Amino acid sequence: MFVSQVADGPPSSHDSPQLRPQMTRGEIESALASGSPPPVFTPSLRRSLRKDREDSAQDQNQLSHRKTDCSQVLSQSEPEAKERKSQICFQPRASILDYTELMYQGSDRIRGLVTCFWTIIGAYLISLLLSHYENNGEFLSRGLASLIFSRGTDLILSDLALVLSTSFVVPFVRVLWIGRWQPRFLDPRHSRSMIFQAAAEIGWLAVWYTWQGTRGWPWSQRCFFSLHTAVNWMKVHSYLSTNRRLACSLRTRNELEELQSTRKEQNEDTRMQIKALDAELCPYMVRFPETQTLSNYAMFQLCPTLVYEIEYPRTSRIRWGYVAEKMAGTVGIFIVFYIVVAHLVIPHLERMHEVGLLLTTVHLMGPMATCWLLFFFITFDSIANGFAELTCFADRRFYDDWWNARGLDEFSRKWNRPVHMFLARHIYMPVRELWKTSRDVKRSSFITRLQKTMPPSVAAMAATFFFSSILHEVTIVVACHRWNHGLFFFSQMLQIPVILFAERAAWFRGQQALRNWSFWLSMVFFQPLLLCIYTYSAFVPKTSSLQGPIATSTTSVAAANATYSL
Repeated sequence: MFVSQVADGPPSSHDSPQLRPQMTRGEIESALASGSPPPVFTPSLRRSLRKDREDSAQDQNQLSHRKTDCSQVLSQSEPEAKERKSQICFQPRASILDYTELMYQGSDRIRGLVTCFWTIIGAYLISLLLSHYENNGEFLSRGLASLIFSRGTDLILSDLALVLSTSFVVPFVRVLWIGRWQPRFLDPRHSRSMIFQAAAEIGWLAVWYTWQGTRGWPWSQRCFFSLHTAVNWMKVHSYLSTNRRLACSLRTRNELEELQSTRKEQNEDTRMQIKALDAELCPYMVRFPETQTLSNYAMFQLCPTLVYEIEYPRTSRIRWGYVAEKMAGTVGIFIVFYIVVAHLVIPHLERMHEVGLLLTTVHLMGPMATCWLLFFFITFDSIANGFAELTCFADRRFYDDWWNARGLDEFSRKWNRPVHMFLARHIYMPVRELWKTSRDVKRSSFITRLQKTMPPSVAAMAATFFFSSILHEVTIVVACHRWNHGLFFFSQMLQIPVILFAERAAWFRGQQALRNWSFWLSMVFFQPLLLCIYTYSAFVPKTSSLQGPIATSTTSVAAANATYSL
């Protein structure tokens, strides 16, 4: 399944040097409740545990009404509604590695680790800049910077127009699906409505991809704009698909209510169906379709999520100090990312035709892994948490413990949860339900045998990977203006047999440490190899203009993996 729950274990004995290692947290709390704590307790430890218990009780009170609403939806008779809410349910929670949030909560468990990490990074960057000054007479390579910031006004205005153009979804929903004079042939429950929605989305994508192709931007602007176009398309698709489903529920509810009013005796089954539909249309406090406003969509556009909901859990206020720290972190990480790409990645790629592809791949394993991690932190820790604080978006679980992944399937679930939730809701679960319900439909012998031999979960996983592979390939082609025979597509689709092998090989399935090692070795080696193949086949013959195209592939590969990894 896509969503995994991680239970909190007992506290480590390293948290308090005076605490006996064999004592669990439950024994500590029971000792405090009895009023006779053991002599190993210090006043500071007792105050800390009591404060944790009071904070936990306060959080439970704030979440009580949301849990009640979720339980009402989970009690519906429809299995798909149960699974949808159990798979994707927004709750107030913080990011695992959000150091700033931990400091606001008074926890300093990883303060020394963060300080040590950035001290080492700073020392290494100073050494790198000094070496570049000794060899070239300047501390920082400025050629890449002039390319990145060229034609900035044109890019900003185009990106603003891109975001504003997505607001067409609000009148689209109000007029065609929930309006008073909506066309009868576009009933949201009919397949024609889905086809009309798909045509609108494809037309919108075609307009903006064509616009980008005609602007003559350098690689950096094309990369950013193509990624942001894909992100906005996912928001548009989620908004339209979710509201089409809610419009179907609204029409069904109104028809059931009219049917109930014409009967002399009230039907209990009909009444329960109406109640379940009411819970879906009004999960918290606001009811559909009153949410179909431009302000509601603008808030969804600003929230760091790709899955639309009528309401999200909110924080009580904006902490401007937190926002300032995230802005400073974004600038700092971008500077580090720039130095690594300009001084460590591009020089090796420029010499690839001399030293060979394999040796260049080995040289790039460290720098590419560093770029990948930096892109993760700048995207999910700095930018996503910063926008979450500005919009009071309380669910900040943008990732799970992906560093403990034992395979590509687990990494896919934990690495990028906004995209994962989008794929889970709009690709994985619909395909699995369709695969289940279409088994009774008469089809060709090949499809019938395939449905009997392939479980719905495997079919849904294959469809999800296929969609993700297409998204990767389109992003790379648009950003680089070059098609490399579907290399990204096939590299993504090859993950399916690898995942199936890892799950079905009994001797390998139980080796947790070995699986984690094999995953990380493959990630560290195959990412720079893929970059070198793209660069070698496309740009090595053009030695006079290597830097621009090579940087295109570098940033595009890192950004595509960071943004769209399934």
